Amino acid sequence: MELIADTTFLIGLWRKQSWAVSFAKSNSHRSLILPWVVLGEFWHGALMAGHDPEIVERFLAMGLPSNDACAVVPAYARICKQLQESGFYKNIGQNDLWIAAVGITRDAPLVTRNRRHFEKIAGLKLEVLVPD
Repeated sequence: MELIADTTFLIGLWRKQSWAVSFAKSNSHRSLILPWVVLGEFWHGALMAGHDPEIVERFLAMGLPSNDACAVVPAYARICKQLQESGFYKNIGQNDLWIAAVGITRDAPLVTRNRRHFEKIAGLKLEVLVPD
C-alpha cells in the first residue's frame, strides 16, 4: 500500500523529529509517494535554508516521485469545484489542492500534520500525525 507524503511530513523526517521517524519506521513496508508539488515545496525550503543540494537529492530519493498530471488534473478540478461550492476554497492553498488530488487519484492516505487544510476534501484519506 502507498502513502502520499505532504511537505510537513518530509520536514519532520528531514529534522529527524521523533513523530515522523517513528511513523516512517512503523510503515517502512509501504511505498512513499512524493507529489511533484511536495518536491517543489521541499526543494524551495531547503535551498532557502542553504542546505547542500546533493544531500537534499539523496534524502528525497527515499520516495517515488508522482508526476502523472493526466490523472491528477481532473481530480484537482473536482476538488476545487467542491470547495468553491462549500465556501472553503479560499482557506486552502493551491499547492495543497494539488497534493490532495494526488492522494485521491492514487486512492492512498496523505501523511500530514496539517489536518485543517485537508479534512474538508471529500474522498481524501488522511494519516494525521501529531508531534510527541
